[in-house]
Amino acid sequence: MSGSEKGHGGITVEHKQQLPRLRRIEGQVRGIQQMIETERYCVDVAHQIDAIIAALRRVQSDMIRDHMHGLVQASVANDLSFEERQRLVNEIGNLVGRIV
Repeated sequence: MSGSEKGHGGITVEHKQQLPRLRRIEGQVRGIQQMIETERYCVDVAHQIDAIIAALRRVQSDMIRDHMHGLVQASVANDLSFEERQRLVNEIGNLVGRIV
């Protein structure tokens, strides 16, 4: 991952591309609040909640995929010690464990 791709705290340009999706999700959450305030049918509210959960999972999956891609690139591009490679492998394993 080049320096131009990496921002503060490991936030990459690819992660920032998730912001429009997150804003859409934020609007969906506000929509659910309005549905509850106007006493909409609970099954309709539940369907909207399912849609939000699915959208958040897509954001999570994309961010983890991008992060893992960066880890693999770093391991190939740099002459890493065995310990550093092992740390990257462990981090990838932890990330996969989160989404499975």
